[in-house]
Amino acid sequence: MKRTWLKLIFWSGILYLSAFNLALAQVDPGIRDTCSLSWFETVPPNSTVVMNVYVFNDEALGLIDIPLVFGDSSKYPDIRCDSVSFVGTRGASSIIHSDTFDIDNSKYRLDVWALWYVPGSYLAPGRGAVAKIYFTTGPFWNSCCYHWVDTTFFPPGNDLMFVDVLGLTSWVPVFVKGCLEVQDVNTPAKPGVFSLAQNYPNPFNPKTMIRFALPKDSWVKLEVYNILGQKVKILVDEKLEAGVKEVEWDGKDSKGLEVASGIYFYKIKANDFSDVKKMVMLK
Repeated sequence: MKRTWLKLIFWSGILYLSAFNLALAQVDPGIRDTCSLSWFETVPPNSTVVMNVYVFNDEALGLIDIPLVFGDSSKYPDIRCDSVSFVGTRGASSIIHSDTFDIDNSKYRLDVWALWYVPGSYLAPGRGAVAKIYFTTGPFWNSCCYHWVDTTFFPPGNDLMFVDVLGLTSWVPVFVKGCLEVQDVNTPAKPGVFSLAQNYPNPFNPKTMIRFALPKDSWVKLEVYNILGQKVKILVDEKLEAGVKEVEWDGKDSKGLEVASGIYFYKIKANDFSDVKKMVMLK
C-alpha cells in the first residue's frame, strides 16, 4: 500500500512526540466516536454506486484513517472502487491533504484518509458524511447476495484511527459496516448480456476459475489454446441454462497431462457471442 510523502511526514511527527510511547494513548477522550457506512438495497450489474462514509465526533479531529475491504476475490464480487472524494462533505473545505488514490482493487481494499493537522484547520465536532466512495459493478455482479463493506487493518501504519487536532491522542472509533446489496436470494437476476470474465487467479498454478454470463439458455463451447493456436482442452461443450457460470481448469490438457508454464488463451462461443482472453500459467 503506497504512502504519500505528507502522510509519512505526519506519522514521523507523531512518533517524535510519542518518544516514550505515551503520546498515542488509545483512549477516546469523550463520547465514543463512530464511523458508519451507507446501506443500499438495490445495486444492479453495470452500475455506479456512491457510498457515504459518516463520522460522529465530539472533539476536533486532525486526522481520520479508515481502512476498508469491499469484496472477496474468492466469491468474484465483480466490483471496482473508482475513487474516494471529499468534495461537498463535512470538513472538506479545511482539509489540507487527503489520499484519494490509495486503492487496491486486486485485493478489494481502500484507505479513506484525510488530514487537517495545521493551526485553525480541523474536523469540527459534529456528525455527517466526511467522504464519498465511488464503486462500479460489472456484468458478473451478483445482485442476490450481501456484499459488505467492512473495516480491516493494513499493516504497517494503516489502522482504523481518529487523531485529535494536536496529534497527541488517537483512538479507534466504533465502526458500523455498510452493505452494497440486499435482495431476495430466491429470485436471482439473470445477466443482461453475454460476458466472459478474466480468469482468477491469474497468473495461476495449478488451477484457475473461468466465469461467464448467459442472458438466455445457450449452447456453450469453452476451449483452451496455447500460444501457437493449438487446442489444449475443451472445458465446456453443452447447452447451459441462463445465468452466471463458473468452470475450473486444472492446468491439464485433454490427455490429463500438466501443461508447461506460459501464456494460454481461453475462447468462448455461445450462440452468436464469442470472446477470447489471455491467462498465464506459472510454475
